[in-house]
Amino acid sequence: MTDFKVALAEFSARQAEREAKAQIELQHLKLAVIPALRQAAIVKVEIRFDGSGDSGAVEEIVCLDATDATLACPEMVLDPIPNDRPDEADLADPVLLPAALESLAYLALERHHPGWENNDGAGGQLEIDVEEASFVLECNVRFTDYNQHYTEL
Repeated sequence: MTDFKVALAEFSARQAEREAKAQIELQHLKLAVIPALRQAAIVKVEIRFDGSGDSGAVEEIVCLDATDATLACPEMVLDPIPNDRPDEADLADPVLLPAALESLAYLALERHHPGWENNDGAGGQLEIDVEEASFVLECNVRFTDYNQHYTEL
């Protein structure tokens, strides 16, 4: 029989490892997308998402130039995300900018709003200001509410 305290400690250690790995990946993606966006003359990106009923997705990636005109998100190859095994460093697949932006949104949601796709869900956007290299996650969490009334007759 496994001791509950041992199992809890092991679970906590695995959670901490996953959190650290996700943080490293998030930071790498933030650093990788900014130069590519600047090179493409994109000044702002809005990554829109929506979810509910145990399902959710990035719905749209909107790239804007300095005049707020919409630009196509270029299929530029970014540096691969470093993995924790140096002997497999050359095996990393290339990452395209649109996929990196989508991954960035999912990682941000997972870290800051886990379960955003459950029940009534949530919608919003991750906004990237390329010049400032700032990332702001707007998440509008939905919920069902009701008013309860009691009347004695």
